[in-house]
Amino acid sequence: MTLIERLRQDPGLRPWIATLEAVDLGGFDLDVPAGSMLLDILHDLRVPHDDIAAILAQTPQPDTDGWWLLERSVALLRRGLGHLDKSPEFPALTDGSDPFLRYFYVHVFATMYLQMMAWYDERGIDRNIGRRSLVDLGLHMTHHRRRRGYGGLNVNADWLSEHFTGRLFQLGRLQFDRSAIGRTTSAELRSGGIPIGRGEPVLGVHIPDYCGPFPPSLCDESFAMAAEFFPRHFPNERADVVTCHSWLLDRQLADYLAPKSNILAFQRRFTINHRNVSPQDEDFFLSVFQSDPSNIDRLPQDTTLQRAIVEHVRAGKHWYGGVGWCRL
Repeated sequence: MTLIERLRQDPGLRPWIATLEAVDLGGFDLDVPAGSMLLDILHDLRVPHDDIAAILAQTPQPDTDGWWLLERSVALLRRGLGHLDKSPEFPALTDGSDPFLRYFYVHVFATMYLQMMAWYDERGIDRNIGRRSLVDLGLHMTHHRRRRGYGGLNVNADWLSEHFTGRLFQLGRLQFDRSAIGRTTSAELRSGGIPIGRGEPVLGVHIPDYCGPFPPSLCDESFAMAAEFFPRHFPNERADVVTCHSWLLDRQLADYLAPKSNILAFQRRFTINHRNVSPQDEDFFLSVFQSDPSNIDRLPQDTTLQRAIVEHVRAGKHWYGGVGWCRL
């Protein structure tokens, strides 16, 4: 049975295979990095050293199913480069038993790397900013190994497609992404006096968890960088409103944390409109502990935040996160 036939047997992957089958390559020429060029790109992307040998060994070869998957996945990214359309969906492909599929998405993004550098040049974007934005790939490979117990990049590939379509940028301590505002948030902004319609471009803000504390001073610096960066490089898009969808905006955190904590200081930047309808406990545990709630009795309780997350759930309560906005 071929690789594609095996993937097609999974009902959850059939829509993805169908999407790839519908891709029009239209003269698309695939330039897959290999050998020393691939090694250099993996270093630039901060790929963990424990994974590099396996990635090099699993480089897709022409006239194989892996090459078919690769050229169409890269074509999806290239088609969305620079646009605000929803980024391609890259679903989890393996339970860890297939070494090629474990590292398949690494090859997709490594193949896009030189295309991204050229696109940054066209936009006048400093390549150093571009590289700092793309190194999230290495971070998520580290997270993947901690959460799944094996090397690879089999989760969060959807999130990384934001980086590799020119939507997300690391500016100082924070990340900002070019996005289209949804119906609920746009209605709440209009009620707050900001005329904006559903689908109009705004900025989303995110706090990557590998950069240490995020005191107000560093957040101020990042917001100032964003206020200069986006109007310069994307002058046709609105850049005066920032939205945030995050576990960090759960108002219940104020019941546990000191008023001067970085999390509550970050919350105070935003008008928090609403919380998610469904509990988001797993998101909280993954963000704070790199583990799901099933391991609650074995989790560290060294910080106020760690104790708060566990105490809240043990009391029979749930975490929801929140959605908010602010002016840039």
